[in-house]
Amino acid sequence: MDRLATPLLALFASLATASAAATETRTRDDWRRHFDAKGLRGTFVLFEPALDRYQVHDVARAKQRFLPASTFKIPNALIGLEVGSLTDEKEVFRWDGKPKPIPAWERDQILRTGMGDSVVWMFQEIARRTGKARMREWLDRLDYGNRDLSGGIDLFWLQGGLRVSALEQVRFLHRLAEGRLPMTQRAQRLVRDALVVERTRGYTLYAKTGSQPSGKDAVMWWVGWIERKCRPQAYFAMNFAPTSKSAFADRFAIGRSILQEAGALPGASPPAS
Repeated sequence: MDRLATPLLALFASLATASAAATETRTRDDWRRHFDAKGLRGTFVLFEPALDRYQVHDVARAKQRFLPASTFKIPNALIGLEVGSLTDEKEVFRWDGKPKPIPAWERDQILRTGMGDSVVWMFQEIARRTGKARMREWLDRLDYGNRDLSGGIDLFWLQGGLRVSALEQVRFLHRLAEGRLPMTQRAQRLVRDALVVERTRGYTLYAKTGSQPSGKDAVMWWVGWIERKCRPQAYFAMNFAPTSKSAFADRFAIGRSILQEAGALPGASPPAS
């Protein structure tokens, strides 16, 4: 039996290597015009699992790590559900009655509203409940970015040491969408449900924004995936360096243009009834 083990392991390893090597990567310099139209420098990563193909604009930037900003609400919620610092999708987080930077934050929140309106104070509370030790443990398990928690338990993803690349975002979302993260299916399902931003007869769009609009670490994110016929068809992550003239909506204008051009996102459809 032992004599067979080594050759079999070698065979499996070679097959895995061959499979990984088979993944196609297409450089899409032509997508630059979408960023140029807004006067921005950025990257866009599109992964199509059925074709085993990446399409990437600005490969160097796609590999570069940046602050995740509010895209970290995805792993934050997953970890919270796993360890109990977020009970379920119905748990209510009470607004403290104090003014907030965004009017939508000035109300009680549940997982769906907190994710949809990117409510920072809610997810800071979840992170504080989780604590540094459990957060570090789970970032290691999830293999998320550089796993750096410096800057404080409720700030490390906003202005601290945590960094993640566009390619890493896509790989993380791929595992989440397919339920392959090393955590319960319940946690993954509840977070997937909270990420739905658009549902039509032709597709469902799961997505999350992230913004650090100023300073040396300034970055804008839009990440997610598109599901058609109940199956994920394409995963994406884009980021760019914002300027004084750039707008939050530039993410959607650029992202949707590229997704539609690539055939990953259909044109506008009537909402599902």
